[in-house]
Amino acid sequence: MDAVRSQGRAKLTQRQSGATAIEFAFVLPLLLALTYAMFVYSYVYVVFESINYAAQQGAESAVAVDPALGNAYLDTVTLHAQATAASVLSWLPADQLSNSIGTNGSLIQVTQCFPTGGGGPHCPTTASGGTPIVVQINFPLLTPALFPTLTLPGIGPVPPLPAQLTGVGVTLLSG
Repeated sequence: MDAVRSQGRAKLTQRQSGATAIEFAFVLPLLLALTYAMFVYSYVYVVFESINYAAQQGAESAVAVDPALGNAYLDTVTLHAQATAASVLSWLPADQLSNSIGTNGSLIQVTQCFPTGGGGPHCPTTASGGTPIVVQINFPLLTPALFPTLTLPGIGPVPPLPAQLTGVGVTLLSG
C-alpha cells in the first residue's frame, strides 16, 4: 500500500514540476520588464527633479546680478543663470550633460518676460511689479536613447518614456 502511495506522489510531483516550469516561463519576462522599468523610472525621476532644481537655482541666482550694469545687465543675468544651472547638473555623465545643457549651459533657455505679464511660455500672465525671468532646461530621453526599450508582445515598449523632460524655474527681478 505504501509503495502505491509513493508512486502516486511521484507522478503528481512530476506533473506539477512541468506546470511550474510553464508558469515560470510566462512570469519571468514580466518580472524582468517590471524590474527594468523600475530602475529606468528611478533614474528618470532623479533627473527630472534635478533639472527642476537646477532651473530654479539658475533663476534664483539671477537676483544676485547688479542691475547697475546698464545694457549688459540682461546678458549678465542670462550667463549667470546658465552657469549656475550647469554647475548644479555637473554630476550628470558628460554625454547627457552636453545633450541637455550644452557647453557651460549654452542650451539652457533664459527668457525675460514682460513686466505687465506674458512674453513667453511659463511667464506670469499678470503684472508682477518687476521683470520675471524663466530658466528652462530640456533633457532629451529618446534622441539619443538613454535606455534600450524592451518590446513585449501584447504590452508594447517597456518602459514607455516621454521624448524629453523639461525643468522650469521662474524668478522676479526687481525694477
